[in-house]
Amino acid sequence: MQKNIRYVIFGCAIALTLVLLLQFYWITKYYKVNQNDFEKEVNLAFEDALKKEFSLRCDTIQALIEQRLMDTTEFKISSEYSNRHQRLMYTISNAHNLKDKFISSSFSFNGISTPLLPGDTVLKRMIARKFAYNMRTEDLENHMVYYRTQNLGNFVDSSVKKYDFDTSRLRPVLNRYLAERNIRVPYKFYFRRQDSTLNRGFNSKQTTAYPIITKAYPTYTQKPGQQYVRAMFTNPFSYVVSRMGLIFAASLIIIGVVAFSLIGLMRMLIKEKRLSAIKNDFISNITHEFKTPIATASAAIEALTNFDVLKDADKTQRYLSHSKNELAKLSLLVDKVLSSSLYDSKQFDIKPENIDADDAIQKIMEQFAAQPGKTVSWTYNNNAGTSNIQADKLYFEHAINNVIDNAVKYAGNDVTINIQTHLKNNFWLLTITDNGIGIEANNLPLVFEKFYRVPSGNKHLVKGHGLGLSYVKNIIERHGGWCSIASMPGKGTTLTLAWPV
Repeated sequence: MQKNIRYVIFGCAIALTLVLLLQFYWITKYYKVNQNDFEKEVNLAFEDALKKEFSLRCDTIQALIEQRLMDTTEFKISSEYSNRHQRLMYTISNAHNLKDKFISSSFSFNGISTPLLPGDTVLKRMIARKFAYNMRTEDLENHMVYYRTQNLGNFVDSSVKKYDFDTSRLRPVLNRYLAERNIRVPYKFYFRRQDSTLNRGFNSKQTTAYPIITKAYPTYTQKPGQQYVRAMFTNPFSYVVSRMGLIFAASLIIIGVVAFSLIGLMRMLIKEKRLSAIKNDFISNITHEFKTPIATASAAIEALTNFDVLKDADKTQRYLSHSKNELAKLSLLVDKVLSSSLYDSKQFDIKPENIDADDAIQKIMEQFAAQPGKTVSWTYNNNAGTSNIQADKLYFEHAINNVIDNAVKYAGNDVTINIQTHLKNNFWLLTITDNGIGIEANNLPLVFEKFYRVPSGNKHLVKGHGLGLSYVKNIIERHGGWCSIASMPGKGTTLTLAWPV
């Protein structure tokens, strides 16, 4: 039986370990998948943010070019029909040097074919807007500036430098694209003079602090050492866990349920194993207890039958008396075993009455002190201020009798018992201290269990069957009280019985 239990416990432990490892492996793999998705998302967001930031810069510079062209102190815009091109041509001249000009032949002005008359600011703005847009697509988006007129080229060049790549403008754009993807992981920008699409050249300290690094993109800036930029993200644990959501929670719940079930099963098996050991010990003890009175009575009857003891009246009376006493002990033992089932089922009734505890305790102690075989010394001090309590007298005496019986049995030849009473929190506390052998700390939580006896191997140095303290505990609890025990090996034991008042 014990071997089978060990196999079951071992199997449960292996099953629990395998479930935990499987769930851990599955969650780890799923975590890595979501981490890879995170890396893809931040790369897309970073690329979109760079494009958007550049587009915003181009919008700004385009608007500045349009506004600059409308400044008559800087530029003159005129129109003239070209026989060569067979269409209307627009000319933009430097107001400070009219020879510094260019004609719209290099630009597309589709949709505008009206001569520009003096004072026509609406058409002039249309021309300026069209030119600024064409200059954006041909110059700015190709990251170069053509000097079509000197002052326009200088203006565009200074505007491009003024609105050069800047992370202070890139960061809010990137934050918006990340927020659209529900990403709120801290990050920083990282610049290099030269870079590649591969994540090379990063030391372990950097990759530990920032495990997710985006691809490198050119900034087209003139600032030294900032030709390429990346975004470096800290560990995206919170994002990944939020993505895993219910699946992660479900896995934890499954692990918890399986672990709880298997641990509960193992605890039940261990408890059953302990109960089996207690049962076997009880059977051994009770068998020993039964054998003694049976053997004594059998010997007396055999003497009466086979050795002419009946002819001697004194011997006959003595042997009959021994048989009667032993059978009475046997009957008492059987009653206790049968009664233990009754106490467990809570079917026994108590009938509280006003009793004199002092009188009951003194009578019990006097009976034990008068028994032969051991010298019993006892003291009793009532510090409660009263000896009258409400309790069932019979069960009250049974409880005290069992405690004192244990104190006498587990002490040496000279027994010392000290009994104290006092009131505390509406309970009448009865404290019984002996000078017995004491109990190990690991056995104290079990002494009130049915059939339990402190292990002593297969030796029966002290008669008992493990019902005494279990019986006492049932009596006390049926009265609405409680009991506790304190003990040290070689120092004795103290039992406290609390009766409600």
